[in-house]
Amino acid sequence: MGRSLKLKQDCIPKAKQAVKRMGYPTQQILAEDLSLARSTISQFLNGKPVDNLNFYEICGKLGLDDQEVVDWNESETTFIETPDNNQEISETDFSKYIDRPPLEEICCKEACKPGSLLRIKSSKGMGKTLLVNKILSQIDGQQYRIIKLNFLEASQTIIQDLDKLLNWFSLIISKQLGLLDVFKQNWEGGLGLYSCTSYVEDHILLAQKRPLILVLEHIDQLFPYQATADEFLSLFRVWNEKGVINETWKKLHLILSYSTENYVPADLNHSPFNVGIEIELKDFTPEQVLNLAYKYDANLKGEDLQIIINLVGGNPYLVNKAIYALTQKQISLTNFEETATTEEGIYQDHLRGHLLNLQNNHELAEAMKKVVTSSSPVDLGTNTNWKLHSLGLVTFDKNAVKSRYKLYADYLSKRLV
Repeated sequence: MGRSLKLKQDCIPKAKQAVKRMGYPTQQILAEDLSLARSTISQFLNGKPVDNLNFYEICGKLGLDDQEVVDWNESETTFIETPDNNQEISETDFSKYIDRPPLEEICCKEACKPGSLLRIKSSKGMGKTLLVNKILSQIDGQQYRIIKLNFLEASQTIIQDLDKLLNWFSLIISKQLGLLDVFKQNWEGGLGLYSCTSYVEDHILLAQKRPLILVLEHIDQLFPYQATADEFLSLFRVWNEKGVINETWKKLHLILSYSTENYVPADLNHSPFNVGIEIELKDFTPEQVLNLAYKYDANLKGEDLQIIINLVGGNPYLVNKAIYALTQKQISLTNFEETATTEEGIYQDHLRGHLLNLQNNHELAEAMKKVVTSSSPVDLGTNTNWKLHSLGLVTFDKNAVKSRYKLYADYLSKRLV
Protein backbone atom coordinates (compact mmCIF):
# COMPACT_ATOMS: atom_id res chain seq x y z
CA MET A 1 0.00 0.00 0.00
CA GLY A 2 1.24 3.51 -0.72
CA ARG A 3 0.39 6.83 -2.30
CA SER A 4 0.23 6.54 -6.08
CA LEU A 5 0.20 9.30 -8.68
CA LYS A 6 -0.78 9.35 -12.34
CA LEU A 7 -0.56 11.65 -15.33
CA LYS A 8 -3.45 13.79 -16.46
CA GLN A 9 -4.94 12.22 -19.59
CA ASP A 10 -4.25 15.34 -21.66
CA CYS A 11 -0.59 15.28 -20.56
CA ILE A 12 0.10 11.75 -21.83
CA PRO A 13 1.10 12.90 -25.38
CA LYS A 14 3.40 15.51 -23.86
CA ALA A 15 5.09 12.89 -21.69
CA LYS A 16 5.58 10.50 -24.61
CA GLN A 17 7.06 13.32 -26.70
CA ALA A 18 9.42 14.12 -23.81
CA VAL A 19 10.86 10.61 -23.96
CA LYS A 20 12.07 11.22 -27.49
CA ARG A 21 13.02 14.84 -26.83
CA MET A 22 15.32 13.74 -24.00
CA GLY A 23 17.06 11.24 -26.26
CA TYR A 24 15.56 7.92 -25.14
CA PRO A 25 14.89 5.68 -28.16
CA THR A 26 12.97 3.12 -26.10
CA GLN A 27 11.12 2.91 -22.80
CA GLN A 28 13.54 0.17 -21.75
CA ILE A 29 16.54 2.48 -22.01
CA LEU A 30 14.74 5.14 -19.96
CA ALA A 31 13.86 2.47 -17.39
CA GLU A 32 17.48 1.31 -17.13
CA ASP A 33 18.69 4.90 -16.80
CA LEU A 34 16.33 5.37 -13.83
CA SER A 35 16.88 1.85 -12.41
CA LEU A 36 13.14 1.25 -12.63
CA ALA A 37 11.13 -1.60 -14.11
CA ARG A 38 10.07 -1.07 -17.72
CA SER A 39 6.50 -1.81 -16.63
CA THR A 40 6.67 1.23 -14.31
CA ILE A 41 7.64 3.47 -17.24
CA SER A 42 4.86 1.97 -19.36
CA GLN A 43 2.28 2.54 -16.63
CA PHE A 44 3.44 6.15 -16.17
CA LEU A 45 3.29 6.94 -19.90
CA ASN A 46 -0.16 5.41 -20.24
CA GLY A 47 -1.69 7.40 -17.40
CA LYS A 48 -1.81 4.56 -14.91
CA PRO A 49 -0.88 4.93 -11.21
CA VAL A 50 2.76 4.54 -10.16
CA ASP A 51 4.45 4.99 -6.81
CA ASN A 52 4.72 8.70 -5.96
CA LEU A 53 8.54 8.67 -5.71
CA ASN A 54 8.79 6.96 -9.09
CA PHE A 55 6.39 9.55 -10.52
CA TYR A 56 8.64 12.41 -9.41
CA GLU A 57 11.80 10.65 -10.63
CA ILE A 58 10.40 10.05 -14.10
CA CYS A 59 9.11 13.62 -14.37
CA GLY A 60 12.54 14.93 -13.38
CA LYS A 61 14.32 12.79 -15.98
CA LEU A 62 11.89 13.87 -18.72
CA GLY A 63 11.97 17.55 -17.81
CA LEU A 64 8.28 17.61 -16.89
CA ASP A 65 6.78 19.87 -14.24
CA ASP A 66 5.36 17.24 -11.86
CA GLN A 67 2.87 19.67 -10.34
CA GLU A 68 1.59 20.59 -13.78
CA VAL A 69 1.12 17.05 -15.15
CA VAL A 70 -0.10 15.16 -12.08
CA ASP A 71 -3.78 14.25 -11.88
CA TRP A 72 -4.52 14.99 -8.22
CA ASN A 73 -8.18 14.09 -8.63
CA GLU A 74 -7.34 10.50 -9.60
CA SER A 75 -4.36 9.98 -7.27
CA GLU A 76 -5.03 7.82 -4.30
CA THR A 77 -3.69 5.49 -1.67
CA THR A 78 -3.76 2.13 -3.38
CA PHE A 79 -2.03 -1.17 -4.09
CA ILE A 80 -0.39 -0.80 -7.51
CA GLU A 81 -1.23 -3.90 -9.48
CA THR A 82 1.49 -6.09 -10.95
CA PRO A 83 1.16 -5.90 -14.76
CA ASP A 84 0.31 -8.96 -16.79
CA ASN A 85 3.67 -10.38 -17.83
CA ASN A 86 2.53 -12.10 -20.99
CA GLN A 87 1.00 -8.83 -22.19
CA GLU A 88 4.20 -6.94 -21.34
CA ILE A 89 6.29 -9.45 -23.30
CA SER A 90 3.96 -9.33 -26.31
CA GLU A 91 4.09 -5.52 -26.29
CA THR A 92 7.88 -5.37 -26.13
CA ASP A 93 9.31 -3.51 -29.12
CA PHE A 94 11.79 -5.84 -30.82
CA SER A 95 12.12 -3.68 -33.94
CA LYS A 96 15.58 -2.53 -32.83
CA TYR A 97 16.55 -5.85 -31.28
CA ILE A 98 19.99 -7.09 -32.31
CA ASP A 99 20.42 -10.85 -32.35
CA ARG A 100 23.38 -12.16 -30.38
CA PRO A 101 23.83 -15.69 -31.66
CA PRO A 102 24.17 -18.22 -30.20
CA LEU A 103 22.90 -16.66 -26.91
CA GLU A 104 19.20 -16.70 -27.79
CA GLU A 105 19.27 -20.36 -28.79
CA ILE A 106 21.30 -21.39 -25.73
CA CYS A 107 18.99 -19.49 -23.38
CA CYS A 108 15.78 -20.85 -24.93
CA LYS A 109 16.99 -24.44 -24.72
CA GLU A 110 18.13 -24.01 -21.13
CA ALA A 111 14.95 -22.22 -20.02
CA CYS A 112 12.87 -25.15 -21.27
CA LYS A 113 14.85 -27.86 -19.48
CA PRO A 114 13.11 -29.39 -16.41
CA GLY A 115 14.45 -27.94 -13.14
CA SER A 116 16.80 -25.57 -14.97
CA LEU A 117 18.54 -22.47 -13.61
CA LEU A 118 19.69 -19.83 -16.10
CA ARG A 119 21.66 -16.79 -14.94
CA ILE A 120 22.00 -13.69 -17.15
CA LYS A 121 24.38 -11.01 -15.94
CA SER A 122 26.18 -7.87 -17.14
CA SER A 123 26.78 -4.29 -16.16
CA LYS A 124 23.82 -1.93 -16.72
CA GLY A 125 22.73 -1.02 -20.21
CA MET A 126 23.78 -4.24 -21.90
CA GLY A 127 20.26 -5.39 -22.76
CA LYS A 128 19.46 -8.05 -20.15
CA THR A 129 15.73 -7.28 -19.92
CA LEU A 130 15.31 -7.15 -23.69
CA LEU A 131 17.14 -10.48 -24.05
CA VAL A 132 14.92 -12.07 -21.39
CA ASN A 133 11.77 -10.83 -23.13
CA LYS A 134 13.08 -12.04 -26.47
CA ILE A 135 13.68 -15.50 -25.00
CA LEU A 136 10.24 -15.62 -23.44
CA SER A 137 8.58 -14.47 -26.67
CA GLN A 138 10.02 -17.54 -28.37
CA ILE A 139 8.70 -19.98 -25.76
CA ASP A 140 5.31 -21.58 -26.37
CA GLY A 141 2.96 -20.06 -23.83
CA GLN A 142 0.63 -23.02 -24.23
CA GLN A 143 3.28 -25.37 -22.86
CA TYR A 144 4.71 -23.19 -20.09
CA ARG A 145 3.35 -20.76 -17.51
CA ILE A 146 5.59 -17.69 -17.35
CA ILE A 147 5.85 -15.42 -14.31
CA LYS A 148 8.14 -12.40 -13.96
CA LEU A 149 9.07 -10.80 -10.66
CA ASN A 150 11.11 -7.59 -10.56
CA PHE A 151 13.01 -6.77 -7.37
CA LEU A 152 13.05 -3.08 -8.28
CA GLU A 153 9.43 -3.15 -7.14
CA ALA A 154 10.34 -4.29 -3.61
CA SER A 155 10.89 -1.49 -1.11
CA GLN A 156 14.07 -1.26 0.94
CA THR A 157 12.06 -2.11 4.05
CA ILE A 158 11.05 -5.41 2.47
CA ILE A 159 14.49 -6.26 1.11
CA GLN A 160 16.20 -5.77 4.48
CA ASP A 161 13.92 -8.19 6.35
CA LEU A 162 14.02 -11.88 5.38
CA ASP A 163 10.49 -12.71 6.59
CA LYS A 164 9.01 -9.69 4.80
CA LEU A 165 10.94 -10.57 1.64
CA LEU A 166 9.74 -14.18 1.67
CA ASN A 167 6.18 -12.98 2.23
CA TRP A 168 6.37 -10.41 -0.59
CA PHE A 169 7.97 -12.92 -2.96
CA SER A 170 5.32 -15.58 -2.37
CA LEU A 171 2.48 -13.04 -2.45
CA ILE A 172 3.49 -11.57 -5.83
CA ILE A 173 3.89 -15.00 -7.42
CA SER A 174 0.52 -16.11 -6.04
CA LYS A 175 -1.17 -12.95 -7.29
CA GLN A 176 0.17 -13.40 -10.80
CA LEU A 177 -0.98 -17.02 -10.85
CA GLY A 178 -4.46 -16.09 -9.63
CA LEU A 179 -3.82 -17.80 -6.29
CA LEU A 180 -4.18 -14.82 -3.96
CA ASP A 181 -6.90 -16.52 -1.89
CA VAL A 182 -4.74 -19.64 -1.66
CA PHE A 183 -1.89 -17.52 -0.33
CA LYS A 184 -4.09 -15.83 2.27
CA GLN A 185 -5.39 -19.19 3.49
CA ASN A 186 -2.15 -21.18 3.49
CA TRP A 187 0.86 -18.91 3.99
CA GLU A 188 2.65 -19.69 7.26
CA GLY A 189 5.09 -16.92 8.11
CA GLY A 190 7.81 -16.94 10.72
CA LEU A 191 9.36 -20.25 9.64
CA GLY A 192 12.14 -18.72 7.54
CA LEU A 193 13.07 -20.41 4.27
CA TYR A 194 10.88 -23.41 5.08
CA SER A 195 7.77 -21.21 4.87
CA CYS A 196 8.55 -20.33 1.27
CA THR A 197 9.78 -23.74 0.09
CA SER A 198 6.81 -25.54 1.61
CA TYR A 199 4.30 -23.05 0.18
CA VAL A 200 5.81 -23.08 -3.33
CA GLU A 201 5.86 -26.88 -3.43
CA ASP A 202 2.45 -27.58 -1.92
CA HIS A 203 0.36 -24.70 -3.26
CA ILE A 204 2.09 -23.48 -6.43
CA LEU A 205 3.98 -26.28 -8.17
CA LEU A 206 1.50 -29.04 -7.35
CA ALA A 207 -1.31 -26.79 -8.58
CA GLN A 208 0.33 -26.22 -11.99
CA LYS A 209 -0.52 -28.44 -14.94
CA ARG A 210 2.25 -26.83 -16.99
CA PRO A 211 5.91 -26.25 -16.07
CA LEU A 212 6.44 -22.83 -14.46
CA ILE A 213 9.14 -20.50 -15.79
CA LEU A 214 9.91 -18.05 -13.00
CA VAL A 215 11.92 -15.00 -14.10
CA LEU A 216 13.58 -12.97 -11.34
CA GLU A 217 14.86 -9.63 -12.61
CA HIS A 218 17.20 -7.18 -10.87
CA ILE A 219 18.07 -9.56 -8.04
CA ASP A 220 21.18 -7.40 -7.58
CA GLN A 221 18.93 -5.11 -5.53
CA LEU A 222 19.42 -7.66 -2.73
CA PHE A 223 23.22 -7.78 -2.85
CA PRO A 224 23.96 -4.77 -0.60
CA TYR A 225 22.04 -6.51 2.21
CA GLN A 226 24.33 -9.50 2.54
CA ALA A 227 22.71 -11.22 5.51
CA THR A 228 19.29 -11.24 3.83
CA ALA A 229 20.69 -11.93 0.36
CA ASP A 230 22.77 -14.94 1.44
CA GLU A 231 19.77 -16.66 3.00
CA PHE A 232 17.14 -15.70 0.45
CA LEU A 233 19.23 -16.55 -2.61
CA SER A 234 20.16 -19.92 -1.14
CA LEU A 235 16.53 -20.88 -1.85
CA PHE A 236 17.20 -21.05 -5.57
CA ARG A 237 20.22 -23.27 -5.20
CA VAL A 238 18.18 -25.64 -3.00
CA TRP A 239 15.27 -25.60 -5.45
CA ASN A 240 17.60 -26.24 -8.36
CA GLU A 241 19.13 -29.21 -6.54
CA LYS A 242 15.64 -30.54 -5.76
CA GLY A 243 14.84 -30.29 -9.46
CA VAL A 244 17.50 -32.88 -10.25
CA ILE A 245 15.68 -35.69 -8.42
CA ASN A 246 12.18 -34.50 -7.53
CA GLU A 247 9.45 -34.58 -10.20
CA THR A 248 7.49 -31.76 -8.57
CA TRP A 249 10.50 -29.43 -8.53
CA LYS A 250 11.40 -30.35 -12.11
CA LYS A 251 8.34 -28.24 -13.01
CA LEU A 252 10.16 -25.10 -11.84
CA HIS A 253 12.43 -23.40 -14.38
CA LEU A 254 14.38 -20.42 -13.01
CA ILE A 255 15.82 -17.44 -14.90
CA LEU A 256 17.84 -14.98 -12.78
CA SER A 257 18.86 -11.62 -14.25
CA TYR A 258 21.16 -9.19 -12.46
CA SER A 259 23.56 -6.29 -12.90
CA THR A 260 27.13 -6.65 -11.71
CA GLU A 261 27.44 -3.15 -10.23
CA ASN A 262 26.36 -4.51 -6.86
CA TYR A 263 28.70 -7.24 -5.77
CA VAL A 264 27.49 -10.83 -5.57
CA PRO A 265 27.08 -12.08 -1.96
CA ALA A 266 30.18 -13.80 -0.64
CA ASP A 267 28.62 -17.07 0.51
CA LEU A 268 28.90 -18.83 -2.84
CA ASN A 269 28.64 -22.27 -1.21
CA HIS A 270 24.94 -21.66 -0.60
CA SER A 271 24.04 -19.25 -3.40
CA PRO A 272 22.88 -20.03 -6.94
CA PHE A 273 25.81 -18.21 -8.56
CA ASN A 274 27.98 -21.24 -9.19
CA VAL A 275 25.26 -23.63 -10.38
CA GLY A 276 23.16 -23.70 -13.53
CA ILE A 277 24.15 -21.98 -16.78
CA GLU A 278 25.65 -18.48 -16.75
CA ILE A 279 25.34 -16.02 -19.63
CA GLU A 280 27.35 -12.79 -19.48
CA LEU A 281 26.38 -10.18 -22.06
CA LYS A 282 29.21 -8.67 -24.08
CA ASP A 283 29.50 -5.55 -26.23
CA PHE A 284 28.08 -5.49 -29.73
CA THR A 285 30.50 -6.39 -32.49
CA PRO A 286 31.11 -3.79 -35.25
CA GLU A 287 28.77 -5.82 -37.47
CA GLN A 288 26.03 -5.64 -34.82
CA VAL A 289 26.53 -1.87 -34.48
CA LEU A 290 26.14 -1.59 -38.26
CA ASN A 291 22.96 -3.67 -38.06
CA LEU A 292 21.55 -1.38 -35.37
CA ALA A 293 22.26 1.68 -37.53
CA TYR A 294 20.46 -0.05 -40.41
CA LYS A 295 17.41 -0.69 -38.22
CA TYR A 296 17.31 3.04 -37.43
CA ASP A 297 17.64 3.92 -41.13
CA ALA A 298 20.57 6.00 -39.99
CA ASN A 299 22.40 7.72 -42.81
CA LEU A 300 25.77 6.95 -41.25
CA LYS A 301 28.82 5.78 -43.15
CA GLY A 302 31.21 3.14 -41.90
CA GLU A 303 33.71 5.81 -40.82
CA ASP A 304 30.93 7.63 -38.94
CA LEU A 305 30.07 4.51 -36.96
CA GLN A 306 33.76 3.93 -36.32
CA ILE A 307 33.91 7.29 -34.54
CA ILE A 308 31.17 6.10 -32.18
CA ILE A 309 32.83 2.71 -31.68
CA ASN A 310 36.22 4.31 -30.96
CA LEU A 311 34.58 6.26 -28.14
CA VAL A 312 32.09 3.80 -26.59
CA GLY A 313 33.06 0.42 -28.02
CA GLY A 314 30.01 -1.73 -28.62
CA ASN A 315 28.10 -0.87 -25.44
CA PRO A 316 24.45 -1.37 -26.49
CA TYR A 317 23.07 1.51 -24.41
CA LEU A 318 25.76 4.02 -25.38
CA VAL A 319 25.75 3.06 -29.08
CA ASN A 320 21.95 3.12 -29.19
CA LYS A 321 21.83 6.56 -27.61
CA ALA A 322 24.38 7.96 -30.06
CA ILE A 323 22.74 6.54 -33.20
CA TYR A 324 19.32 7.69 -32.06
CA ALA A 325 20.52 11.23 -31.29
CA LEU A 326 22.25 11.50 -34.67
CA THR A 327 19.29 10.02 -36.55
CA GLN A 328 16.88 12.44 -34.87
CA LYS A 329 19.30 15.30 -35.64
CA GLN A 330 19.50 16.19 -31.96
CA ILE A 331 23.25 16.59 -32.50
CA SER A 332 25.69 16.52 -35.39
CA LEU A 333 28.56 14.03 -35.59
CA THR A 334 31.01 16.88 -35.04
CA ASN A 335 29.14 18.04 -31.96
CA PHE A 336 29.00 14.44 -30.70
CA GLU A 337 32.79 14.11 -30.98
CA GLU A 338 33.41 17.45 -29.27
CA THR A 339 31.00 17.06 -26.33
CA ALA A 340 30.51 13.34 -25.64
CA THR A 341 33.10 13.20 -22.85
CA THR A 342 31.88 16.42 -21.21
CA GLU A 343 29.00 17.53 -19.00
CA GLU A 344 27.42 19.04 -22.12
CA GLY A 345 27.20 15.80 -24.06
CA ILE A 346 24.48 13.20 -24.46
CA TYR A 347 26.11 10.90 -21.89
CA GLN A 348 26.14 13.45 -19.07
CA ASP A 349 23.80 11.53 -16.75
CA HIS A 350 25.50 8.21 -17.44
CA LEU A 351 28.95 9.63 -16.74
CA ARG A 352 27.89 11.47 -13.60
CA GLY A 353 26.36 8.24 -12.32
CA HIS A 354 29.70 6.44 -12.63
CA LEU A 355 31.51 9.40 -11.07
CA LEU A 356 29.14 9.42 -8.09
CA ASN A 357 29.67 5.69 -7.53
CA LEU A 358 33.42 6.23 -7.43
CA GLN A 359 33.23 9.30 -5.20
CA ASN A 360 31.23 7.24 -2.70
CA ASN A 361 34.12 4.75 -2.50
CA HIS A 362 37.49 6.46 -2.01
CA GLU A 363 39.48 3.26 -2.58
CA LEU A 364 37.86 2.58 -5.95
CA ALA A 365 38.13 6.25 -6.96
CA GLU A 366 41.89 6.18 -6.33
CA ALA A 367 42.18 2.88 -8.18
CA MET A 368 40.28 4.15 -11.22
CA LYS A 369 42.38 7.31 -11.21
CA LYS A 370 45.47 5.14 -11.65
CA VAL A 371 43.81 3.34 -14.56
CA VAL A 372 42.80 6.46 -16.51
CA THR A 373 46.10 8.26 -15.96
CA SER A 374 48.27 5.31 -16.99
CA SER A 375 49.41 4.73 -20.57
CA SER A 376 49.42 0.95 -20.03
CA PRO A 377 47.21 -1.60 -18.20
CA VAL A 378 47.45 -1.53 -14.38
CA ASP A 379 47.28 -4.45 -11.94
CA LEU A 380 45.43 -3.19 -8.86
CA GLY A 381 45.07 -6.60 -7.22
CA THR A 382 42.42 -9.24 -7.83
CA ASN A 383 39.73 -7.74 -5.58
CA THR A 384 39.97 -4.16 -6.89
CA ASN A 385 40.33 -5.28 -10.50
CA TRP A 386 37.11 -7.27 -10.26
CA LYS A 387 35.20 -4.51 -8.49
CA LEU A 388 36.02 -2.02 -11.24
CA HIS A 389 35.17 -4.65 -13.84
CA SER A 390 31.82 -5.29 -12.13
CA LEU A 391 31.06 -1.58 -12.37
CA GLY A 392 31.61 -1.83 -16.11
CA LEU A 393 34.50 0.64 -16.04
CA VAL A 394 37.43 -1.57 -17.05
CA THR A 395 38.33 -4.61 -19.11
CA PHE A 396 41.03 -7.16 -18.38
CA ASP A 397 44.39 -7.35 -20.10
CA LYS A 398 45.83 -10.58 -18.66
CA ASN A 399 46.07 -9.84 -14.90
CA ALA A 400 45.83 -6.06 -15.34
CA VAL A 401 42.97 -3.73 -16.26
CA LYS A 402 42.49 -0.80 -18.61
CA SER A 403 39.64 1.66 -19.16
CA ARG A 404 36.74 -0.09 -20.87
CA TYR A 405 36.02 2.84 -23.18
CA LYS A 406 37.79 5.99 -24.27
CA LEU A 407 34.63 7.81 -23.09
CA TYR A 408 35.35 6.80 -19.49
CA ALA A 409 39.08 7.45 -19.66
CA ASP A 410 38.66 10.98 -21.04
CA TYR A 411 35.87 11.96 -18.66
CA LEU A 412 37.22 10.45 -15.45
CA SER A 413 40.80 11.62 -16.03
CA LYS A 414 39.47 15.17 -15.74
CA ARG A 415 37.19 14.47 -12.77
CA LEU A 416 39.18 12.18 -10.48
CA VAL A 417 41.64 14.77 -9.22
